[in-house]
Amino acid sequence: MAKKINLKNLPSPVFFVLFFNIFAFLPSVASASTDEANALLKWKASFTNQTQSQLPSWTLLSDNATNSKPSTSPCTWFGISCNSAGSVVKIKMTGFDLNGTLHEFSFSSFPNLAKIDLAMNSLSGNIPSQIANLSKLTYLDLSSNQFSGEIPPEICHLTNLQFLHLVKNQLNGSIPNDIGRLRYLQDLALYNNRLHGQIPASLGKLSNLAYLYLYNNSLSGFIPPELGNLNNLLELYIDTNTFTGPIPSTFGNLKKLTTLFAFHNNLSGPIPLEIGNLKSLSSLSFSENNLSGPIPASLGGLRSLTLLHLYQNQLSGPIPNELGNLISLTDLELSDNQLSGSVPASFGNFVDLEFLYLRKNKLSGSIPPELGNLEKLIEMHVGVNQFTGYLPQNLCRGGSLQNFTVNSNHLIGSIPRSLKKCRSLVRFRLNGNQLTGNIAEDFGVYPNLKFIDLSYNKFHGEISSNWGRCPKLVDLRIAGNKISGRIPPGIGIGTQLQALDLSSNNLVGEIPKELEKLTSIIKLLLGDNQLFGGIPPEIGALTNLEVLNLSRNNLSESIPESLGNFMKLLLFEFESTTNSAKKFQLSWGIWIICPSWI
Repeated sequence: MAKKINLKNLPSPVFFVLFFNIFAFLPSVASASTDEANALLKWKASFTNQTQSQLPSWTLLSDNATNSKPSTSPCTWFGISCNSAGSVVKIKMTGFDLNGTLHEFSFSSFPNLAKIDLAMNSLSGNIPSQIANLSKLTYLDLSSNQFSGEIPPEICHLTNLQFLHLVKNQLNGSIPNDIGRLRYLQDLALYNNRLHGQIPASLGKLSNLAYLYLYNNSLSGFIPPELGNLNNLLELYIDTNTFTGPIPSTFGNLKKLTTLFAFHNNLSGPIPLEIGNLKSLSSLSFSENNLSGPIPASLGGLRSLTLLHLYQNQLSGPIPNELGNLISLTDLELSDNQLSGSVPASFGNFVDLEFLYLRKNKLSGSIPPELGNLEKLIEMHVGVNQFTGYLPQNLCRGGSLQNFTVNSNHLIGSIPRSLKKCRSLVRFRLNGNQLTGNIAEDFGVYPNLKFIDLSYNKFHGEISSNWGRCPKLVDLRIAGNKISGRIPPGIGIGTQLQALDLSSNNLVGEIPKELEKLTSIIKLLLGDNQLFGGIPPEIGALTNLEVLNLSRNNLSESIPESLGNFMKLLLFEFESTTNSAKKFQLSWGIWIICPSWI
């Protein structure tokens, strides 16, 4: 008798459908995986031999000698990641020294590829237009390679892109006009290429964009006001291009912006008042342009600002007192403009300021004594202005000051005691003022000092031997003062002195023969003093000398033959007591030595 079948124990129809669908799907999965593997192997074959040898895992042969079946999946290969179905979704080979092109890369073979990172390699050639076949691509980084040619317009078909970096290549041409189609883009970096033309207005449609880096190209034309529509933008770098025209006032809409760099362009017109709306801004640079008009007082509302660079423009008028509200500033640079009036005393509020550049303006009045309270100050440059009065008393209070320049002003008075004790000084320029004091008493020992210029002031006294205790000193200039006494025999010994200028003083005595120990000296200027005696023959040992000025002294006419060793000498000024021109035979030819008035 036939056995009855219990229908309740049979699998459901759904199970049979799933079962047969899965097995029907497996061959297609394997086939797709094999296609991707073959496509990668074809690309590998186009690399140089050295690059191919660095990819041993890229093979369809089994690593297991007992397994006769070859692998058909690239999912275990170096730099390759797959999804659960075994299809390639990511290629990451950053800094692997790949040497080849993308010409043999079969973009159409990777329907699920979402991320490509090939940065920091040696890939070259064009970026193929077939890249548009990667419809699921969200991340593309081809930075720091040698790609050339134009950015293919087809790249704008990758509408799922969120990250696009093509930086540090040799790309030329313009930014594709349809770049605005990449509506999910959050990070766009094209800097350090050779791109030219204008920024497409469509770029203003990228409402999700947070980072835009276009610097160091040859982009030109006006900056499109549509960039003001990028409400989510955090960082904007458009510096080091050739943009012209005004800064768009629409930039005032970028309320989330933290960094705005537009320096080193040809921008003109005023700084928009609306820039003061960018309350999140921490770094702002409009330097090296042709901007004119006043500094907007509205900038004083940018309380988060740590860096403000407006140097090398044509800005005029006074510095707004409101800038004193920027208490988070660490770097303020307003040099090379036409700013006038006094420096606001409120600058003393910059308790975190490290760099202050106000040089080459028309600023006047006294240097605010409040600047002496800036304990973190590393560099202070206020030279080439019209400042009067005294130096602030507490400069270098925090012991951090390294570079201090107040040259070419109308300052008077003595050197503050705080500067005498400022052992952190590296560069020190006081030249071209009317400062007074005893040069032997008002300056200390500076272990880090490399350059000091005290020329053309009213210092008096004798030259101290302390300069020989500044071991890193390279350049010492004390010309045009009222220095008296003799040149110390040990001056500069123990230093790395390359330039010594003691000209136009009241020095007396003989030129010390110990100067022969300044073996690194390139410029030695002792002219216009009251030195007497002969030129010591030991001077001939200074074979690196390029400039030697001994004119307008009371030196004898006898010139040592050892001076013929000066193979690098470019200028030699010497004037005898009889003001007669001389000819002197150097070892490498005829040198004419003339009075300086000829």
